Amino acid sequence: MDVHVVGASLFLPGGVRSREDIGVVHFDSDGAGDRSTVFDDAEFAIDPVRLRISPRQARVMDPQHLVILDCVERALGDAGVRPEELAGSQTGVFVGMGESDFVHTIDVDQVADSNRSYLGIGNSRGAAAGRVSYAFDLHGPCWQVDTTCSSGLVALRHGITALATGEVDLALVVGSHLVRSEFGTMIRQVTGALSPTRQCRAFDAAADGFTIGEGVVAVVLAPESSELRSLGRVQCAVNHDGRTAGLTVPNPDAQRDVVERALRMSGLAGVDVDYVEAHGTGTPLGDPIEMAALAAAYRTADRPAPLLVGSNKPRFGHLEAASGLLSLVVAMETLRLQRPPGGAVSGQPSDRIPWAAHNIRPTIGDVDYPESIINVGVSALGLSGTNAHAIVSRSSV
Repeated sequence: MDVHVVGASLFLPGGVRSREDIGVVHFDSDGAGDRSTVFDDAEFAIDPVRLRISPRQARVMDPQHLVILDCVERALGDAGVRPEELAGSQTGVFVGMGESDFVHTIDVDQVADSNRSYLGIGNSRGAAAGRVSYAFDLHGPCWQVDTTCSSGLVALRHGITALATGEVDLALVVGSHLVRSEFGTMIRQVTGALSPTRQCRAFDAAADGFTIGEGVVAVVLAPESSELRSLGRVQCAVNHDGRTAGLTVPNPDAQRDVVERALRMSGLAGVDVDYVEAHGTGTPLGDPIEMAALAAAYRTADRPAPLLVGSNKPRFGHLEAASGLLSLVVAMETLRLQRPPGGAVSGQPSDRIPWAAHNIRPTIGDVDYPESIINVGVSALGLSGTNAHAIVSRSSV
């Protein structure tokens, strides 16, 4: 059974809240600009009472809980679904969320004894998923997924599977990522993967790592039989690197395999895919391995024109658990606008990657777009070794 995306919403820094906002910021703006990739605290001004949370509880609660609820409500609105219509339904909730460090910003000694009971549940990742089902009275399966950077697409895979097996009638899939504490920043800095120049330059000759990004993305999935408007048919494959030289060391064979699996599950050949929204973190190690895997899986040597690849991380930073779902929304906008987003870097393509031999072209500078874009690939590669690749296709209905 085919599964379709029927609604989506976002909560990104700078007031990016919808698919249309992505179209403006990511497709119609030149360069990365000076937009912040992390939130100002003022952007979390969401009325908790509207979302069935007391103000007293909200004061010691990870703001991701509120933002996830807000995003789900707006995604349902984008799908044309009134939340109250879902009460008691077999609607599934699958949340990809890896970070919950807000509790590190709280001085427990300053929290009133009567409010300390909220600290645990208010900073639990599993509770963030449970709040969605509780708030909207949903009775389908509900859980949180953490495979690090691939969490959002792995949650997507769970939603697709639940629909395909008839376990749910509708699936809500969320990816969420906030880094609120000095501890959260520190553990990323010590990996050496953060850009010392504080700019992600995916596929660029000057690439030196990624920047921290924050945000929440929610999508609504429905079966092909649904009368809801389709934003694209979607399929997703997941695998793991297995044993490599180290837990966080990528496996190019596994990356190739997960793409090939996604193609088979979608009933497509590599040449059918017109653009890939890659993981593209801008690291000297990761980007070349990913491009080699894409070239092998998509058999780009057989293509009449280079496969176009891009990454949203130069503009939005690395949203880690939410990065794959942000890429999915970018892919859907690519289908709607019939053009890939422009490159957010203006330098030269990396000479670490044999672009001509791969027959791949990064969206850096001026590129020739395909006449028609029908299928778009989306990658999310987890630091945990769990890889995911989705393919979203323009709906024929």
